[in-house]
Amino acid sequence: MSKHTLCLHLGPRRLSAVVRRAGRAVPGSATELAIDNPGTHWQLPLDALHGFLARPSQAGAGAGLPLALSLSNHWCRMSLAPWSDALLTEAGAARFLQTQMAAVYGEAARGWSIAADDAPYGQPRLVCGIDPELLQGVQAVARANGHACHAVEALLSVAGRAIAPAKPRAFALVEPGRLVLAALAGGRIVAVQTQNCPPAWQAELAQAWQRWTLRAPELAGIDEVAVLDLSGAPAAELAPRFKLAPLAAPELMGESIWA
Repeated sequence: MSKHTLCLHLGPRRLSAVVRRAGRAVPGSATELAIDNPGTHWQLPLDALHGFLARPSQAGAGAGLPLALSLSNHWCRMSLAPWSDALLTEAGAARFLQTQMAAVYGEAARGWSIAADDAPYGQPRLVCGIDPELLQGVQAVARANGHACHAVEALLSVAGRAIAPAKPRAFALVEPGRLVLAALAGGRIVAVQTQNCPPAWQAELAQAWQRWTLRAPELAGIDEVAVLDLSGAPAAELAPRFKLAPLAAPELMGESIWA
């Protein structure tokens, strides 16, 4: 495997990229590309990814490198699945996780590409469902431009690893139009809540946390929540409970399992 990895984040309106070696960004390799996308569907961003990888400047540092890609939470449906002995076999795990996602998101989830983290025996699994056409499209774009696609992950998973060393008990991840709340224990995500949010997300964050803790009172004792802000919105005052974390897109992309 190459010692360098081209780490990317793809969202509805932004593509971020950085080349990393041994977990560190290569100086001068970080790139941000705005995407003219009036909605949140993934087709225009996928086209932008193809254009980015095909452009002549990619014949430089990033040419032919393995890719590690994180996808916006707009396109990744997350849930926690309880432990089951069905998880001990590949076929049993696939059926069990599909059933769990269908219980949360409806029968459409049975057509998704579904994966889960490698939690210890007996522990709940963080589960992600992605439109298989998007996943196949990403892999096809990578191949067409001479890259092996070594990892495709939900942004939430990448963010969870990035924030874990600070040992917060919970964090909020904000993208344009999307808010995810997550609780952590032992460095792992153990509860998750996702929703849409307005451009001025700060007030909604406090309300979303209150609603979540009413449904999950075991979280009410968490007195500080780290905030990862990738919204691009102007800074605004947060309620005292919420503390901005000093992590931007390049640092998050460095948390890819392949970086």
